[in-house]
Amino acid sequence: MFTDMVGFTALTQRDEHHALELLEAHHRLLRPIFPDYHGREIKTIGDSFLVEFDSALEATACAIEVQRRLQQHNLRVTEPDRILVRIGIHLGDVVHSEDDVLGDAINLASRIEPLAEPGGICISEQVFAQVHNKVANSMTKLPRTALKNVEFPMEVYAVALDSALAPVVDGLPPGAFARRIAVLPLANMSPDPQDEFFADGLTEEIIAELSRVPGLRVIARTSVMRYRGARKGVSEIGRELRVGSILEGSVRRAGTRIRVTAQLVDAATEEHLWSERYDRELVDIFAIQSDVAKEVATALNVALPPLAPEDHRPPPDPAAFSAYLRGRYLWNRRSEEPVRAALRSFDEALRIDPTYAAAWSGIADCYSILVNQSWIDPKEGGAKAQEAAERAIALDPRMAEAHASLGLSFARQYRWSESEREFRRAIELNPMYASARQWYYLDLMSLGREAEAIHQLERAEEADPLSPVILFHRALRGWLVGDDAAALAGWKRLEELGGEWDLARFYKMAYFAYRGQKLEALAALQSLDPAGRGALRYAAATTAYGLLGMREEALRELESLRAVGAERPVSSVLLVWAYAAVGDADRMFEALFQAAAEGTRSPSEFARTPVFERYRSDPRYQEYLRRVRLRAD
Repeated sequence: MFTDMVGFTALTQRDEHHALELLEAHHRLLRPIFPDYHGREIKTIGDSFLVEFDSALEATACAIEVQRRLQQHNLRVTEPDRILVRIGIHLGDVVHSEDDVLGDAINLASRIEPLAEPGGICISEQVFAQVHNKVANSMTKLPRTALKNVEFPMEVYAVALDSALAPVVDGLPPGAFARRIAVLPLANMSPDPQDEFFADGLTEEIIAELSRVPGLRVIARTSVMRYRGARKGVSEIGRELRVGSILEGSVRRAGTRIRVTAQLVDAATEEHLWSERYDRELVDIFAIQSDVAKEVATALNVALPPLAPEDHRPPPDPAAFSAYLRGRYLWNRRSEEPVRAALRSFDEALRIDPTYAAAWSGIADCYSILVNQSWIDPKEGGAKAQEAAERAIALDPRMAEAHASLGLSFARQYRWSESEREFRRAIELNPMYASARQWYYLDLMSLGREAEAIHQLERAEEADPLSPVILFHRALRGWLVGDDAAALAGWKRLEELGGEWDLARFYKMAYFAYRGQKLEALAALQSLDPAGRGALRYAAATTAYGLLGMREEALRELESLRAVGAERPVSSVLLVWAYAAVGDADRMFEALFQAAAEGTRSPSEFARTPVFERYRSDPRYQEYLRRVRLRAD
């Protein structure tokens, strides 16, 4: 793949300083995208990239993503700061020579690139033959062209960057995103209101099924579940989620019979694109899911890939499936007792069908939450999460959720290369799996690869725009990099959505306390269960008062925190914050080393948060980096 900036040479002659600024922005935008598609940057030639890929399909998909990202960028900036790129792709043999590649394929790609329109992509006939039936974009043959220094005319195709790739930004009509789709929560029409778990679970399963269709961009569950029972029209929801199509419907279960209705609606016009009703036995639920995915893909003119051999495995037992859906319903509530109840439901599913990969993945996710929230011993929970994820992958190697869970387990052990491998595999299997991208973002921040990290966080937010966790990381990142506008906007948006939870309120409180905004900090502290007498409350109060310079109050709260710790374990992360806020470096590093041993927090937090800046010059910080494998012994 050969890329070239449009008008760079002329701009250099007019305004060299501005040209160099744009070139830096160009590099910053494009470089993180190549690895997502297994692209290897061979060299940079001024304003051009030469990138090698393992397949023509990956090269084409990468080029489409490059242009989509540049479209997003250009809509956020004024005309002088817009970046236009032409891309040419050819398939052929190359010869590796040290850090370079040689061969006719390189020359041909560079000759094809100028044929593209500014912001466009051109591919050779050889590439077209490999990808035309595997990507959603249409391709138009150009008039037969004689290329400079190429003996024979070549067939060249232009890749249409259609409305499905329009940038996801406010202000554009929802109809511009026809293949960006939201599946609204299925209405529970069953006689038993307790069957709500089944409707929610089936919604999540249909989201997962559609996410496997190349060319569709499916909004994650977290965002769509906010519209359960909402009295909003399809057009309004489409604007809020920035989608062009919405799938809605209902499910009714009575004994072993189910009725599922589904309809696909254009979010701009509210026109019905497809609808169907299924009256089947419960055992047929998996066939219904597959049929819905096929019909949606057909309605949106997206080609379905051929079934792989593993797609032909028999579906799980209906009773196991029901237990699994109940587990997912409980797990999504994210508080301690429902998560423990979810574990029991997943165990029930596995007693019925020990080969049910999704249930093993559910167990891994349960233990991940229990560890993250300090509701279980980190070593015990981490080991069980890893074992369950590995069992799931052994049963179904193409389960993106299991690969992401395994990546998170490796990240807690600071096995960075292994965690990156699993996160990348999860994203490859499901590019719209927001959790994988969010967790990969944390890895990349710890590794100091900030441009790549931002790319992953942006893609996570695109997949799950109303996710409280992703919005939290947006706000927190604003604080870490000194972008107060982004931090304040993030905290405000979280509050508007009602998506704050205690740990998020803790960090919001710390942010305001560090800035010396006493009223805001104490208001955030007060929102942490005013009657609470637990470790989180005392740690938050110690941190707030310490950062605000109210030392007497801070030490009083610290004593209460120690009293709680004498009776039961307290999160090492909370102790790190509390001791840092009161200036007790010895106890803070003791707690930090304990957190490293437990794998309970991303190292980027200590490496970036301004609160800890004065401690990073302490020699013990280098020892911490060694323990989390970010510094060689």
